[in-house]
Amino acid sequence: MPAGKSTDSSATLYAMVTFVVLFLITLTCAIIFYNKSENFRIQEENTAKKIGQLASTREQSRLDKIVGKRLKGKTYLGTMQTYLDDLFSAITGQVPEDASAETQMRTIGAKVTEAKMLINDTLEFLADDVTATWGPEGVALLRTIIDLKNKLDTANNSATNMELLLDEVQQEYDDDDANWRNEEQDLIAEKERIQKAADALHEEYNNLKNLMTRSTDEQVQAYVERLDRANEKLEQSQMDMLKVQAKLDKTDESLQIALKTLEEIKPRPDVDVLAYKADASIVSVEGNVAYLDIGSRDHVYAGLTFSVYNKNVPIPKDGKGKAEIEVFQVSPNASAARILTSSKKNAIVPEDIVANLIWDTDASNTFVVSGTFDFDGDGTADRDGRERVTELIERWNGRIVDDISIMTDFIVLGMEPKVMTAPTSNQIDIDPMVEQRYDQAQEDALRYNEIIKQAQTFMVPVFNQRRFMNLIGYESTARKSKPF
Repeated sequence: MPAGKSTDSSATLYAMVTFVVLFLITLTCAIIFYNKSENFRIQEENTAKKIGQLASTREQSRLDKIVGKRLKGKTYLGTMQTYLDDLFSAITGQVPEDASAETQMRTIGAKVTEAKMLINDTLEFLADDVTATWGPEGVALLRTIIDLKNKLDTANNSATNMELLLDEVQQEYDDDDANWRNEEQDLIAEKERIQKAADALHEEYNNLKNLMTRSTDEQVQAYVERLDRANEKLEQSQMDMLKVQAKLDKTDESLQIALKTLEEIKPRPDVDVLAYKADASIVSVEGNVAYLDIGSRDHVYAGLTFSVYNKNVPIPKDGKGKAEIEVFQVSPNASAARILTSSKKNAIVPEDIVANLIWDTDASNTFVVSGTFDFDGDGTADRDGRERVTELIERWNGRIVDDISIMTDFIVLGMEPKVMTAPTSNQIDIDPMVEQRYDQAQEDALRYNEIIKQAQTFMVPVFNQRRFMNLIGYESTARKSKPF
């Protein structure tokens, strides 16, 4: 073989051997790398699986928010373990053992349950002394403790104030006790002085008693004699009174016979004549105003009312006028009055006369008022009926007296007072005033009948409520309002 060709063959062989060796080395490295990478992949999958068991991908991204700041030299899991150990120590008061988190949480849960039961027992024991504050998980212990602390502070302050007040009261008591003891000594001294005076009076009393005992028989005899003389005088006075009463009855009987005989010869004058006297006349009428021929010189004043009657016709017995007027403006010789009521068919005209039973230009008429009055027309006596009549009379310068005499001008007589049935003992026990009302009703009824009798004797005009109201021109106004 030529030398050049042998050299090329050796080089080729060498290159081929080198290639095979390198290939084998590369293949070996590839196999080793593949095995290593496969192991790494399996380890990575196992690691990812374990990490997934520790935290999800979302939780891994939020470790800073879930765990908080990682403690120096510790992982997030180690940091959480440290926090759990601290919580375990804070709740149980024990050093955490080398136990699992599950075991620690069970221990913590048992302690919390035990604490809740203790809290409930404590709240039940305290009852009304504390009001529990409730939250989403039950009793809000911290807020409840704060409230209890506030109440405790308030109670302590109250106790302190009470102690101060007690000290003040004790001081006042001590002062009062000292004053009382001083007063006690003064009273003891005063008692001794009074006792001495009492002993002296007792001795004087005994002396007077002995003196009275010696003269009692003489005094009794003198009193008996004086009593006998008084009884004799009383019997004589009663006999004289009976004789006078008999003479009075006989005189009254004779008077009635004489009056009856006199009436047969000449009838009694009409006692109502003065009541039907006209007080003024209508001068003119303009619209709703009537003008009168009397003024301030005749003692006319604003507010005075009159009944209006037809001219040249006597005032009717019932006193009912054709209209009612009220004076509102007064001059010296004339006055103006507004027309309160009138009739279109019988209107007010000049020269019509007016009258008011109470009012008089020259004098003040005297009245006696008795009975009950019904101003509202409900058929029941008004409680203030008599007072209203009295107010009207006094309003227009009339005078009220209790008893009839020859100076009495008119009598206003209401309805006869109703006499109630005599109350029983049971009614008196229930209402002690019922007996007093019964006696008053009896007295009012007797007075009412006595006034009627005296009116006939003294020939005093008697007017019932309707005639009285008609004759003062106040009948329609009285139904609307009370007099002032």
